[in-house]
Amino acid sequence: MNDSESVHQSALPVGRKTRAPLALALVAVALMALAVVPIFLGWRAVEVQNQITDDLLPALEVGARLSLVQARQMSRLQSFLLTGNRDYRMPYIAAIAEEDSLYAYLGQRVRAMDFDVRERLAKLSSESARWHFDNQASFDEVVGPVPGSAIQARSQTAYEELQRATRELERAIRSEVNAGRRRLDRVRWLQIWISVGLAVLAFGSTLAVARVGHRLRGYISEAERGQGDAVRARREIDALLEATGDGVLGIDLDGKCTSLNRVGSEILGYTEREIMGRDLHDTVHHSLPNGDSRSRDESTILAALRDGGLAESADRDVLWRRRRRALPARWSLRPLIDGKTLRGAVLTFTDMTEIQEKEDALRLAVAQREEVVSIVSHDLRNPLGVVAAAADLLLELPLDDQERRQQADIIARSAGRMARLIEDLLDFSRIQAGAFVVRPSAEDPEDILEEARALFADQALAAGVRLEVGPVDAQPVRLDRDRVLQALANLIDNALRFTGSGGRVTLAAHAHDKDRTAITVQDTGAGISSDTLQHLFDRYWQAEGAGRGGAGLGLAIVRGIAEAHGGEVSVESEVGRGTTFSLLFSRTAKPTEVAT
Repeated sequence: MNDSESVHQSALPVGRKTRAPLALALVAVALMALAVVPIFLGWRAVEVQNQITDDLLPALEVGARLSLVQARQMSRLQSFLLTGNRDYRMPYIAAIAEEDSLYAYLGQRVRAMDFDVRERLAKLSSESARWHFDNQASFDEVVGPVPGSAIQARSQTAYEELQRATRELERAIRSEVNAGRRRLDRVRWLQIWISVGLAVLAFGSTLAVARVGHRLRGYISEAERGQGDAVRARREIDALLEATGDGVLGIDLDGKCTSLNRVGSEILGYTEREIMGRDLHDTVHHSLPNGDSRSRDESTILAALRDGGLAESADRDVLWRRRRRALPARWSLRPLIDGKTLRGAVLTFTDMTEIQEKEDALRLAVAQREEVVSIVSHDLRNPLGVVAAAADLLLELPLDDQERRQQADIIARSAGRMARLIEDLLDFSRIQAGAFVVRPSAEDPEDILEEARALFADQALAAGVRLEVGPVDAQPVRLDRDRVLQALANLIDNALRFTGSGGRVTLAAHAHDKDRTAITVQDTGAGISSDTLQHLFDRYWQAEGAGRGGAGLGLAIVRGIAEAHGGEVSVESEVGRGTTFSLLFSRTAKPTEVAT
């Protein structure tokens, strides 16, 4: 109950009864009846009139036309029997089609009529069909004029029966027309009498309202004196609620929402009018943060509301916005006490979305930093240890030239491995930052594949794997030669490591569609399981059993190179049968430099 309602109720004299509700109810009934009853009766009169105009009268007219058509048919048949001229047969048959259309029209119109009308129409249609059948037989059997024959007499008798059935149908339809007109007259008389009665009722209601209004004016003047104080108090409360940066939601003892300030409306997506009367639990606290339903027994808000106590939100709790969107929030519930009477509670809440996003971003950054440190420390420690050991041997032992060259070669390979790891980390950082640059130009895919094969020829020979260039589409492709060689090197290195001795790795290029060329690396190795495929291009991820050949960035860099060209990378694999990686590049003209 708001302040203005309290003032109005306190202004009414205690123990004094008023007939205002009864008078207002009487006026409401009279006005509603004056609006609804004439409309209903008018609609009913129009409905009856439309039935007479649209169905009954047209049906009566068609019945008369039907009798006329039958008379013309009988005339043509008699002319045929008197003269034997078969030219009368075609007009007779044409009249049958006209008669059928009249029967179809009548069938549509008599659906809403009495059963007797429908039965007479069905009987007439049946007799007409039988009459036409006999007449058609007469046209087929009679050769010359047969005036006064039995055929003519039989046809005449059947025609008279048909005319009698047609007149009975007309009488039945006319009876329906008369009945409809009587119904229309009754509705109009009823409309007149009811309108008169409602007018009398409205006049009496007006007198009652005038009398009650005279008595209420005194009450209103008393209420107005206290209303100003209530309005001022309400404005002060509203100003305080609007000034706060938190949402404030009022709740009654039944768990229904009673008020919502402007900030709370912006956060939850409900206006105060929309949320008033809604169940608090079903509206903003119905589910857990993971989306599972929260039972009413588990609700700390409802428990505190029942006990008249305090409640605070748990860590990373949520409220629910409009359209069931989760709102990370910190909330608190405080009882609303009027003197010594518990009236309900007030729920204050703060939108924690931005704060939690920053916390999550900070946690992610820390985790990524630790992940990178772990990867780099692990993958750099081994080659760095090899370099240190080889350097100690060079410094401390008297080695001959061949042994010194061998240790220097070990240092060079380890340094190269560390340089490749650092370059991979830098490339992946550029890809993540959107600063990875490619400089495409028109290149022959066969030259690039041959160069990639030559780079890994010795490694393939040592592994016992046949490395070859397969069929190549010679149409030039716009790509950055060095970056594509880098991507092919990562793919070929993986293929050689996962292909056993005696296997084969094939480099090829073919037209993927009218605009793109696919450069593929296909091996006959162990293949990749479906569970592994979904993580294949994740950073720092390596397949189980692959060993640590790097930081796990190779395939992520391959995808970055393909996407920097505006293309894509895909993979198809079958366990035990091998794997095929495809890089798709456009054959259309591109700008000379593309940055992502």
